[in-house]
Amino acid sequence: MCVSNSRASLLSRSAFLGAVSAAAVPLLATSLPASAATPLVVPDGLSAPNARAAHIAAGSPFVARRYAEIRALAASLGDASLRENVVELLEHPEPRFMRRYPTEAARVELRDALAREGFVAVDAPVAGIFPPVGAHGIAQPFWSAPGSDTNGHHSYPGGLCAHELFNARMGEQFAQTYDRQYFDGRRDVDRDLAIAAALYHDIMKTVVFQYRADGTFLDELSIGATGGHHCLSGAEAIVRGHDARFVTVLLSAHAAPSLGDEAKVVTWCRAAAMIAGVDPVEFGLVRRTADGFALAALAPIEAFVNHLSDHDYVLAIHAAHEVRPQLARVAPRFGVNVGDAAALNWWRLRVCSEHSEIALYGALTRGDDAFVAALTRTGA
Repeated sequence: MCVSNSRASLLSRSAFLGAVSAAAVPLLATSLPASAATPLVVPDGLSAPNARAAHIAAGSPFVARRYAEIRALAASLGDASLRENVVELLEHPEPRFMRRYPTEAARVELRDALAREGFVAVDAPVAGIFPPVGAHGIAQPFWSAPGSDTNGHHSYPGGLCAHELFNARMGEQFAQTYDRQYFDGRRDVDRDLAIAAALYHDIMKTVVFQYRADGTFLDELSIGATGGHHCLSGAEAIVRGHDARFVTVLLSAHAAPSLGDEAKVVTWCRAAAMIAGVDPVEFGLVRRTADGFALAALAPIEAFVNHLSDHDYVLAIHAAHEVRPQLARVAPRFGVNVGDAAALNWWRLRVCSEHSEIALYGALTRGDDAFVAALTRTGA
């Protein structure tokens, strides 16, 4: 999920927390010791800011462990084809949907088609759909991408990895809990689908949220009235061979397909299909109705599981907004010139990559001494 403060305020947090309490069973995916983390290698061909962020992430034990854990969770998928597909995506998050638009004219044509359907503004920048990628087809490694925009949640190198690992673990737990409570443990809720959709749903943040020289990120284009990464990730799933059921589950992360929000999921399915170059009706995502479009079939339970699991941002946004001003306040103690916005940004990116904003928030709740001690422990 990628939301603004105003969007977050519209959520029923009590409803979400109630759902989480129902899912509070022992995690199946255990944390790995630091020694189990494989060293992260920064690939060639990245832009200078993306390479700088990747070096920060590569030097963070926190990120290395999270990436090892997410790889282990992906490797635990029972379906061999799905497992291979997800692992490949995590190792090399190339936006393959872009291959279908090799010329600038074709890319402008897609932008115009999306605009005619009301999915983007008429003057939307084409680069919002097709951000630049490096020589190897990726903008940055999965493990160094941020989890949201400059002012959002998990906005530091490795933030996307931390966010998606949390979501995938929660998806696993929700699937297990629904199975245990309503299906007598028959495994009617697909664990593989719940985990894979959670790992897929934000994958195009690797392209959308690239780093600038001043430590801020590229601006994200809105597609279908949500963050563009969402529909781009759905398109990527189509291009990589996933079926309509998987794509519907993936695109339910930002809104459950019920209680009036099915129309949002329908919009995202249509936009993703258009970006992928397929007809959404023929592909089996939606059907035509007298009033427009609806989902082609009843939304699977896993769609609701994926939506419930995508709530790590609720705490993460609050933590970020509380921690960042405190980091600016104490930065001079660590030799940072707060008058240099870029220097402060990159220092924050490194500190948060080493420790995470949520952990720093936890320290902050224990007082200023604990907060400064946490920063000292991370080598700030």
